[in-house]
Amino acid sequence: PNLELIDRLQTDCNRLTHLMESVLSFARPMEYKFVPTDVGSLLRRLLERWHPRMARLNVQSYFQIEEGTLLALADGRALDQVFTNLVSNALNAMQETGGSLAVKVEKVSGVGGKQWVSVSISDTGPGIPPEVREKVFEPFYTTNPQGTGLGLAITQRIVIAHKGKITVDSFPGGTIFTVLLPAVESEDS
Repeated sequence: PNLELIDRLQTDCNRLTHLMESVLSFARPMEYKFVPTDVGSLLRRLLERWHPRMARLNVQSYFQIEEGTLLALADGRALDQVFTNLVSNALNAMQETGGSLAVKVEKVSGVGGKQWVSVSISDTGPGIPPEVREKVFEPFYTTNPQGTGLGLAITQRIVIAHKGKITVDSFPGGTIFTVLLPAVESEDS
């Protein structure tokens, strides 16, 4: 009985630590070092870190990257946090059923010919209902009993600080988050 109580206390302490770290991360102003960042390489490394969890959850991953180096003026650590949050959420959506995680990186043109690096992360989870989808970027809003409701709020804040955009599209059987970051020309393009 005492070991069970200690185990529960430790779990609760870990959860409180995570909550405090999330609140502090959300509350403190972030400082960024913007440098030309190879978004494809960053995502390739990030996905390699997630392979053990994907294997445990029976999730297949697909990574598609446009030919050439796709650079965005970005803070690599902050972008890593953005994509870690999105991949983690996608895997959580598929933890009961397994499925597919697809990551696509490409350069796209916007209004006035502005070039963007587009990263879409899609899953084959149950999808996000419309009434929830409207609130996913709100601080402290969560449907996950283990969540803080800050992951997507922080993600959106980071993307906006990079002069980028983030959107979500969801339907029964899947969700797609798309991040657009202003592209910078690579030396070899």
